Amino acid sequence: MASPLGARAGLARKALLSPILLLAGARPKENVGGQAVLEGVMMRGPSRWSVDVRLPDGSIASKVTEHRPWSKRNRFFGLPFVRGVLTLFESLVLGYRALDYSAAMNQDQGKATPPDGQKPQAKGPAESMGLFSILLTLVLSFLLAAAVFVALPHLLSIAFGARLGFDEKDLPFHIMDGLIKFAFFLAYVWGIGKIPDIRRVYSYHGAEHRAIYAYEAGLPLEPVMARHFPLWHPRCGTAFMFLLLALSILFYAIVFPILINGVGAYHGMEGFVGLGAFKRTLYSALLKIALALPLAGISYEISRQAGKPKSGLLWRALIFPGLLIQRLTTKETDDGQLEVALRALSEALGLKQESAPGAGGEAMKALEAFGSEPCTNTTYN
Repeated sequence: MASPLGARAGLARKALLSPILLLAGARPKENVGGQAVLEGVMMRGPSRWSVDVRLPDGSIASKVTEHRPWSKRNRFFGLPFVRGVLTLFESLVLGYRALDYSAAMNQDQGKATPPDGQKPQAKGPAESMGLFSILLTLVLSFLLAAAVFVALPHLLSIAFGARLGFDEKDLPFHIMDGLIKFAFFLAYVWGIGKIPDIRRVYSYHGAEHRAIYAYEAGLPLEPVMARHFPLWHPRCGTAFMFLLLALSILFYAIVFPILINGVGAYHGMEGFVGLGAFKRTLYSALLKIALALPLAGISYEISRQAGKPKSGLLWRALIFPGLLIQRLTTKETDDGQLEVALRALSEALGLKQESAPGAGGEAMKALEAFGSEPCTNTTYN
C-alpha cells in the first residue's frame, strides 16, 4: 500500500517523525549501522550507505551513495566523546535523506512499474532534497524537541516544585524533570506506534537489528540465518536515548545549581528563582541544550562499549533498561522485511548477497538442525 506519510508530507511532519531516525537505528560498530525508514532500511558501511525500499508491487528499490563517515574525516572528529556528537548529527542528516527516498518511492501506488531488468529510480524529493531543506527540517525538529522534551517538562517541574517546596537548586526538582521527560518519551514512542505506517517502521527496525546481528556473527546474510536473532540490539538509538535521559538527571542535579546561581548573581538577584518562571525556563532550556552535547558524547561511548561482544556486566547493566524499551520500538519481522534489511547491508558493505561473510553450508545445517525451514522468498524482482 502506498504510504500516506509520503514525500508530499510537509517539513513539519518530517520534523515530528525525526526522533524515529535515532530510535530506529543501531549505533555503528566497525563502521556498520542502520536505520529503519518507511517500508525499508538504510544501512551504513565503511565507505557508503544504502537504502532499500519495498515497493507496492513487491519489488525492491535501492539507492547506494558513497560516503565517508564524518568521524573519519579529521583526527579531532574521531576523538572519544567528540565522535558521538558528530555521529548523532550525521545519523539525522543521512536519516532524512533515506526517509525522503523511501517516502517518494511509495508515494504513488498507481505508477507503472519499470520494464524487466531496470531498477526503479526515485524522482522528485528523494533526489532533490538539498542542504537547505535538510537544515530547515533539522531546525524544525530541534525546536519541536526543545519545546516538548526540555521546556515543557521544566515548566511542569516548576509548577510541581511550587506546590511541593523545591526548585532548580534541589535534587527532587531534577528527578521530577527527568521523570516527566521519560514519561513524554514513552508516550511519544507508544503513541506513534499506533500509526500503521510507523508500526511497519518498527518491524523494519527489528529487521535491521537482526541483519546486523547476522553480520556480526559471521553468518551468511540470508533471512533464514537472521530470523533467529533478537529484535533488540545494545547499540540501538533507543538505548542511547535512555542513557541520555538517565545521565541528564544526575548531571543536571550536580551542575545545574552552580550554573543557575551564577545567572541569578549576574542579574543582581539573590538567586535564580527570582527571575520568574518564563525567564527561568528560557535560561534553563538554553543551558540544558548546551549541556546535552557533552552528555550525548558520553552516552555514545557507553553505548559503544556496552555493545562490544566481550563487554562486562556493568556496561550491559547500564543499557539493559534501553533494551526493555526496545520492546516498544521493534515489532516482529517477516522474511520479506529481513530480505530488504540484509540486501541494504550487503550493498552498504559492497558485497554480493551470495558472497556475504559467514559459515556457508555448515551454518545452514546447524540452523536447520533446530527445525528452521529454508527461506523461499529471497528473489529480488
